[in-house]
Amino acid sequence: MVADIAEAASTHPSGAKSSLLLTEAKIQALRPPKAGQVEYCDTLVPGLRIRIGVSGAKSFVLRKRVAGKYRNITLGRYSERLPLAEARKKSRQILSDVEFKADPVASLPKPQKRRTDGYTVNALWPGYRKAKAELRKIGEIERVFHRHILPEFGDRAADGITRSEITRFIDKIAERTPVMARNVLSYFSAFYTWALPRLDRLPGNPCRDAGRPPTPKSRERVLSEKEIGALWHVLESEGAPFGPAIKLLLLTGQRRNEVFEAERAEFDLEKALWTIPGARAKNSVAHLVPMSPPVLALVKSLLDHDRGDKLIPARGNWEAGPSGFSKAMARIRDDLEKRIGEPVPHWTLHDLRRTMATGLQRLGIRLEVTEAVLNHLSGARSGIVGVYQRHHYFDEKKLALAAWGKEVSRLARAAKTRRGR
Repeated sequence: MVADIAEAASTHPSGAKSSLLLTEAKIQALRPPKAGQVEYCDTLVPGLRIRIGVSGAKSFVLRKRVAGKYRNITLGRYSERLPLAEARKKSRQILSDVEFKADPVASLPKPQKRRTDGYTVNALWPGYRKAKAELRKIGEIERVFHRHILPEFGDRAADGITRSEITRFIDKIAERTPVMARNVLSYFSAFYTWALPRLDRLPGNPCRDAGRPPTPKSRERVLSEKEIGALWHVLESEGAPFGPAIKLLLLTGQRRNEVFEAERAEFDLEKALWTIPGARAKNSVAHLVPMSPPVLALVKSLLDHDRGDKLIPARGNWEAGPSGFSKAMARIRDDLEKRIGEPVPHWTLHDLRRTMATGLQRLGIRLEVTEAVLNHLSGARSGIVGVYQRHHYFDEKKLALAAWGKEVSRLARAAKTRRGR
């Protein structure tokens, strides 16, 4: 069906009219042109057309000769309120009125001028941000909007974004990170639920029927002791920015963005303390990370420059964080296999967080302390316990991270000994 429509359109230049028997399925399958707009004539009702522009918005138009001149009569935007059947009904009524010399647009509601600058996603975002300020995940919502949604759709009219555009946008993110793609779609859908009563021309939430990536399989990958030791030496050879950054992930168990986007000002060398502000923490809760001796030495080496605010800047750009994660990880995985001399099951950066949590358990660290180290509000620290539990386990975290630092150093020495044999 889509191919039939494309074939019909391909025989006409952009903006010209193609004739076909319109159906709901065919209208929904229409794709926006690269430039201008295209109209498709309905073969059932003379003069009825569906018009689609580059934004993907579709409108019904009736073209009829009146008093010797052709007039284009806009019936309205294609939506649940104005489906094909209703557009045909309106068209037949207007055609009948013309036959009786009536004004063809007199019975139609007069279009109201409306400002468009207040209806872009950018313009609506501050109001949405204010309405959701009390949510625990507001920090994560802000990051998703500023990193993904606003760069893509910020300048667009919120009531002109289609579900097919959102689907393509989400599919693109899912190619890299399926979990993030689902989060982006969820946050964007919540935004549209809030925006719907404020946009008269929006027939429904375009995220509701957009394509949703499948639920990722629960991962259980934990690097073995042998893999941890070998990985440390691979990271030594990797160099900045990914070598030091992944070492910091392994030694502290913090989240990827919390490490790669860390600011120099967050680190107090005298107190051996890394403070992750609530604005950057996933759960919006400020987090204190005591620095073990290996972490302190690593951070000192990274702070041994005075260019930019980033702890781990991109190569050649001191003001930006690193990019090119996929290529770097492919290279590091290959180097790890070569060093070990055997295939290594696939692993991700997030698996290092799970590896550390498992390692702390092996070292006899209590569950609530491990959760405090990870800044993970679940299990023992969730619900009413999380509200009233004011003990942040700082001393226990310090001991746990020091023990894990010693364990990683031991595994690295063991890996060096095995390689030297």
